[in-house]
Amino acid sequence: MIKWGLTCFFRNRRNFSRIIGLARQFPLQYLEIRGERPFFSPEDLSQNDIRFFGNTIEKAGLSVTLHATFYDINLSTINSYLKKATLQCYRRYLDLGQKINAQTMVIHAGSMHYDAAGIKTLWNLARSNLVENLQVLGDYAAAKNICLALENSPPNRNPLLVYHWKHHKDIIKRVNHPKVRAVLDVAHAHLHGLDISQYYRNIRNSLVELHIHNNNGHEDLHNSVEDGVIDFETFFRNNKVKVPVIMEIRNVAEAVKSLKWTQKIES
Repeated sequence: MIKWGLTCFFRNRRNFSRIIGLARQFPLQYLEIRGERPFFSPEDLSQNDIRFFGNTIEKAGLSVTLHATFYDINLSTINSYLKKATLQCYRRYLDLGQKINAQTMVIHAGSMHYDAAGIKTLWNLARSNLVENLQVLGDYAAAKNICLALENSPPNRNPLLVYHWKHHKDIIKRVNHPKVRAVLDVAHAHLHGLDISQYYRNIRNSLVELHIHNNNGHEDLHNSVEDGVIDFETFFRNNKVKVPVIMEIRNVAEAVKSLKWTQKIES
């Protein structure tokens, strides 16, 4: 049996409660919370808010993943001032993760500015900073009993540090930290034109989660699992997935469609 999880891009408590309610109707084991402003970020949540979310999730019996912000932040920055701010930001997210009993916190590697990407010394600096930042945050995460999960990114105008399994595997190896692992977003890999089964098989020994959603082959739409060009039924038939599978779906209606799909492939 696959261990299924769900996230939805909720923006208020009502939608959050609707998603929690789905756990009573379907065999959900995991909930991913997207940690973005204005709804769920350390600077916006009061202690009462945090208690509300933590208690609600605990009563539902769900394990928690916190997907930390990837807006206006860059773990691969070559700017030393932004590097310090990035670490400070993610420490606050790890503090928040501890308060809601998150087992995992998902982060993205970041990118190089397109004007600087052709300069080898700067590219090497970006990669070195990424590795160092992940090691520092890995130590902080370990103290919180949280696992950091590095996710492959969707296409971007700026060159990405992690979008291919070779980069993904290399960075995890360089970091060499027990609390820094990998997340494969299957849809992101597909948008880069990569063989999704090949990606999975090359990174599976480092995985803590798999993320799935669908699209038209050109845009990161986060459609329901059935609504797009990716054949997930064949993917799961050909690959024995043991890690939690989080469906990252853009709204509640399409989340329900995806949950019904899981019942079909498990039958």
